[in-house]
Amino acid sequence: MYKSLLYFLTILIGLQSHSQTVRGMVADDNHERLIGATVLELGTMNGITTDVNGQFELEVSSRSARLIISFIGFQPDTLSADFSGMMHIILQPSTSELEEVMVTSGSTFLDDLESKHVEVITAAELAKAACCNLSESFETNASVDVSFTDAVTGAKTIRMLGLDGRYVQINRENTPHVRGLSGRYGLSYVPGTWIQSIDLGKGAGTVVNGYESMTGQINVELKKPELSEKLYLNGYGNSLGRVELNANTTFSINDNWNSGVLFHSNHFNNEVDRNDDGFMDLPKSKQINVMNRYKYRGEKLVTQIGFQFMRDEKAGGQLGFEFGDDFRSSSEYGFVNNTSRFEVFGKTGLLFPHKPYKGWGFIYSATTLDIDGGYGEDSYEGKEATLYGNVIFQNIIGNSFHQYKTGVSILYDNFDEVYADSAFTRKEIVPGAYFEYTYLPSDQFTIVAGVRSDFHNLYGTYFTPRLHLRYQFSENTTIRGAIGKGYRTPNAIVENSSVLVSNRQLIVQEDPKPEISWNMGTSLVTVIPVGEKKLNIVADYFYTAFDNQLIYDMDQSSTELNIYNLDGESFAHSFQIEGTFPVSEFLKLKTAYKYYDVKSTINGVLQPVPFNSKNRFFLNMSYSSKYDKWEVDYTLQWYGSKRLPDTSDKPVEFQRSNSSPSFFLMNAQISRGFRWGNIYVGSENLSNFVQKNPIVDAENPFRNENGNNFDASMAWAPVAGRMVYFGFRYKIKK
Repeated sequence: MYKSLLYFLTILIGLQSHSQTVRGMVADDNHERLIGATVLELGTMNGITTDVNGQFELEVSSRSARLIISFIGFQPDTLSADFSGMMHIILQPSTSELEEVMVTSGSTFLDDLESKHVEVITAAELAKAACCNLSESFETNASVDVSFTDAVTGAKTIRMLGLDGRYVQINRENTPHVRGLSGRYGLSYVPGTWIQSIDLGKGAGTVVNGYESMTGQINVELKKPELSEKLYLNGYGNSLGRVELNANTTFSINDNWNSGVLFHSNHFNNEVDRNDDGFMDLPKSKQINVMNRYKYRGEKLVTQIGFQFMRDEKAGGQLGFEFGDDFRSSSEYGFVNNTSRFEVFGKTGLLFPHKPYKGWGFIYSATTLDIDGGYGEDSYEGKEATLYGNVIFQNIIGNSFHQYKTGVSILYDNFDEVYADSAFTRKEIVPGAYFEYTYLPSDQFTIVAGVRSDFHNLYGTYFTPRLHLRYQFSENTTIRGAIGKGYRTPNAIVENSSVLVSNRQLIVQEDPKPEISWNMGTSLVTVIPVGEKKLNIVADYFYTAFDNQLIYDMDQSSTELNIYNLDGESFAHSFQIEGTFPVSEFLKLKTAYKYYDVKSTINGVLQPVPFNSKNRFFLNMSYSSKYDKWEVDYTLQWYGSKRLPDTSDKPVEFQRSNSSPSFFLMNAQISRGFRWGNIYVGSENLSNFVQKNPIVDAENPFRNENGNNFDASMAWAPVAGRMVYFGFRYKIKK
């Protein structure tokens, strides 16, 4: 026995003396260690990534092995494995590699290594416009269309891929945010000065974030306590009478803890009626919005928690209607929407310092929303309680070429709505599980395949498959493809808040079913040399087809809104081509053309969806002087004709055309920079284009013997006209 043990130890010692494990450290030319650099044995699939200390340990197939060392933005290096001790590897920056990583357009960019079509809008880009809140964050962006929903409430809606914003999954730091009862006004609850960046993804999203992404995803990253300015102040005012104050501050509690406080308030109490129809073009409004968040970062644990409270009040309608007036008994037609929202949210991550590819994460939020309001003689009350949790585990299979994320999630929604004399209650409990696999053999090719199953207590099992592909043909050209399924539960009252500002009767013909769609598409990103400059081209095509959709039918009768489930076809074709060109060192030009073919079976006929332009054109010119002392931005948008709902059954004097004319909108801003920040002045709707007579029968808004023709939901263009604004931004950096 002792001889056998001695023999075994001799073999073990011999194997150790011929170890084929290579160890090393990877750094840049400033000797800063590179975390997550890839170390690959040449000619094999055997590889690993460097840990938080920039170090690696890799067992290779032979002592003559050669290693390929690579990291995004650096020149890859190939060298022989050295077993005599710790290898010290220095990578040099690569200009050409950096040009491959992103296609830039001012302060927006596309990450060329991302498998999905994702455009990142930075805070610098948001500063090119007024950007009072998230709904105004896309004025210099071609991919998202923003418009008013009606001529009374002032609510704005977005469209992506030609479809309403309700089909876009809008998250805040990967937590569900603008959805449910906040779907129509929720964009205005995210102040622009709080935003660090916006990730704008087209098509089906990742299964990790749930099943609700149908046409795209908007993920808002807020300013971080450990990275943001020590103090940020922003004051804003405009020619209509709106004033706004924003104040952000961050501070360190100790070496591990940081905290931040974000504050926003706005106030507008003027009666603006430029078309003399007796109705305020925009409602009076006031909002208080406060967030406090804390972040801890340790060697193995990162966690953060935040609290937010928001109170928003709106009062609109006929001239003379004030805050606090009772719309039920007022002699003026009144619109009221008072919303209170409270939220607790956070994240926790468990790190493995020697295995940076591995980790656990937990994302959570709890939200309550309370709406008290009404339209004319009809009251609306809505309460919503939402709980969300998502546990995520990520790791590799063998090496970094094979990565995966898996986890479980839970979504709880409790809705309680009362409109006029009807009550709507619904409780949804949706646990789910998912798995997403990423194959990344090189910087040129990526496959991301994911599936998830969610178990809805009301509607059964949701099975959600999604696939993303990316291939880089050459240094300058990358193509992507995607296909995926999406689900959502419609909220018929809130999603038709614009139609409530009318005398249309809501008729729900059948119980709403969940909306189900497939989205597929492709995009091409290429760089074309033009002399010493480069023209960036991005072209994409997406197709969305609905298996079921809740139809909001305004055509069947001009005095009704009929709601029913889809019986027939419903689809959207979307094509966009965008070009960005640096005319000079200081002047950049961005232009885009968009084509939408969006049709649904409405009133038994497959026809274009109303209020949607088939053709659109976008132009943005951005000038920055040396050191950004002066910045000038100009944006021009052309909207083609839109189909309007049928009003042929109204009296002749109240009928409207079946389509709108095409029109242009222009915005501009000029900014002067100083060491402490900047001052700016700008204008929206510079050419003062407005829709004439946007309200049908504005003189008789109440249901009575004078008729039932009042309708403020037929808005297809701005109603308030030109607006000039001014403001300042003051910053103290850490």
